[in-house]
Amino acid sequence: MSPTGDDVRRQLDRLLASSGFANAGRMSRFLKFVVERTLAGEGERLKEYVIGVEVFDRDTNYDPRVDSIVRVEAARLRTKLAEYYAGEGRGDTVVLTLPKGGYAAVVRLDEHAGALNGAPVTNGTASLATRAPQIERTPRLAWRSWAVGALVSAAMGAVIIAWAPSLAPVPALRLAVMPFTPEARTADSEAVALRLTEGVTAGLVRDGRFTVVASSAARAEYSSARRPRDIAAALGADIVVEARITTDGERVRVEARAASGQTEQKLWVRGFAGDSTDTDALEREIAAAVADALSAAKVVTSR
Repeated sequence: MSPTGDDVRRQLDRLLASSGFANAGRMSRFLKFVVERTLAGEGERLKEYVIGVEVFDRDTNYDPRVDSIVRVEAARLRTKLAEYYAGEGRGDTVVLTLPKGGYAAVVRLDEHAGALNGAPVTNGTASLATRAPQIERTPRLAWRSWAVGALVSAAMGAVIIAWAPSLAPVPALRLAVMPFTPEARTADSEAVALRLTEGVTAGLVRDGRFTVVASSAARAEYSSARRPRDIAAALGADIVVEARITTDGERVRVEARAASGQTEQKLWVRGFAGDSTDTDALEREIAAAVADALSAAKVVTSR
């Protein structure tokens, strides 16, 4: 049995009712718009100008080259989706994403979801704009076998931990990515700072080695006047990640650092440089560097 457009809309409803979207009216409107338009076969027509006018109430004189609202909000939406599927939606079968480079929604099925339209899934993804997602149900007998195996594995794991407490899993470090700070308070530099903050946050969520504080929560607690340890305590974070951004035309330089949430000791500092008009590569580079450095760091936690 295959999921229909209604199945995708039910998944959309779950997303919109989640904690990350429930009080984010404009973000919810953005997500609903791109999913509904993509389901209607209009994914290829979802351009920056259309979204700016239809979702963000820009007038007909809207120029995406001057006003980056759609790009900035798309970065935030990608982060929100990543956070949802890393938390509340971890067990969801239908996964909705908004890949970089476009605005058409894409569906990804989990590893037990089977095929789309009877054909193998390429890299586990398929565009809603080109085909309706379908799920191949796991046969009941196979499911029972898998469930029994899972229960046996869990029981064995519990026995091992009971006899060898030192082998119990260590909780993942909890990171809080603070809003990156532009040196010059201009609209362009602040837009770049927001894109980089959201992109690095999403990259760390995807990395999977850490628990990452939601970007909305980090923004709510952040203040340049507050000590990092106070922000970390409010967010329950072991590590606070910060960065200062300097822009020079289309060039952007980032001085990133990570500090212990308890002691404020600097654990890592590194500089990066890239193109402010295309921050994707810079976001990935920073997130990977942060993840690699902190996975090897010895950090005192409160847990």
